[in-house]
Amino acid sequence: MNAPIFISYSSKDRDIAETICKGLEARGLNCWISCRDVRPGDNFQEAIVRALRSAQVMLLVFTSNANNSDEIKKEVVLAGRHRVTVVPVRVEDVAPNDAFSYEFATRQWFDLFKNWEREIEQLATQLRHLVQAEKPQEGTATPPTTLPPRPPAGSSSSRPLIVGSTAAAVLIAIAGTVLYMRHIAPPAPAAPPPPPAQTAAQIPPPAPSPTPPQVASAPAAAPPAPAVTPAPAPPAAAPIATPAPAPAPQAATPAPPPLSPDEAAWQNATAAATPASVGDYLKNFPAGAHLQEAQLRLANLILNAPAAAKNFDGTWQTEWTCPNLGQYPGYTYRFTGQIKDGAYHGLKGVKGEPSSLDLNGKIDADGTAGFFGEIIVGSSLVGLGTARGTESDFHAIAHFTASSGDGKRLEGRPCSLSFVKQ
Repeated sequence: MNAPIFISYSSKDRDIAETICKGLEARGLNCWISCRDVRPGDNFQEAIVRALRSAQVMLLVFTSNANNSDEIKKEVVLAGRHRVTVVPVRVEDVAPNDAFSYEFATRQWFDLFKNWEREIEQLATQLRHLVQAEKPQEGTATPPTTLPPRPPAGSSSSRPLIVGSTAAAVLIAIAGTVLYMRHIAPPAPAAPPPPPAQTAAQIPPPAPSPTPPQVASAPAAAPPAPAVTPAPAPPAAAPIATPAPAPAPQAATPAPPPLSPDEAAWQNATAAATPASVGDYLKNFPAGAHLQEAQLRLANLILNAPAAAKNFDGTWQTEWTCPNLGQYPGYTYRFTGQIKDGAYHGLKGVKGEPSSLDLNGKIDADGTAGFFGEIIVGSSLVGLGTARGTESDFHAIAHFTASSGDGKRLEGRPCSLSFVKQ
């Protein structure tokens, strides 16, 4: 499977690259990443070349590992050869070495370690513009628009003669046609009077003749009628009514291919636009093509609906756990949350201060919940290299029973939520 966005990364940064890939695909962008899309039995290098050649953008996940990777340097060279735009994305504050400094001197950088949510949105917007632009064909150049094409070699002397001879023949044919048409055309209304002899024969005698047959048979010059009085032009032939040809049968428009069950279910869910419809899609297609988009939509639909359920009201011990991600260690936050009339609120630390987590959500009567959280990074070591004090927003979904609940973060590092009623 090829895609317009090729993700280039060091094998040591696989977890980070996969997180970026998921974040972009959750925003509707189609990516190719080797750890997922190289099929078993495929030649690894050939698969990379094929995917990069067909891509429009190469997203370079730039870290200290990538800075020292010879394989990534090769991929950058291939991107230039196949006219693929390279977009460097830094996930840690590292300066490029001499080779990459030369390559990226005029390119725009994206820093994902400052504010993940804001930067990933800006990156997704930029990538949408790039993949919508048509990729230039390899080895093609824009033809000149002010000069005609050059004639084939060896034809510069014969071409004018051929053109001149052809033009002369055309002029002679036109002149002959004009003369012939003048010869056979009927006399114009203002034509000169007939010859004198013919006019005299037409003049009647002074007195009527008692014997008209003798006058008609008197020897005279040529009979006057045919030569003197021009025969009236035959009436124009009435146009023959030709029946209009029957319209050609229109080719039947081929019916669109039937939707897959996954796509049909997703269209029904988005048309209904309710938590229940999107929830049904997720239940019936837990690994569907629109999984991440459906999860984000479900969270927002629940958050934007009025809170009304009271069957989960009470105090809930909350635990937020983020696993190790590459070189970045995992961590856990534990704090108390309250649910009142179906609305959840929990706070770890002091709101707005480093190492704090402000979590808010709503729970439907069936236990489906959507959350929106704000983390203030306390340490760049656990914040994927993000500077201390940086704000990072996220969505999460969960499901509650009478005494417990489990959920997960939808963007960024794949963190989990667990709830226990006190």
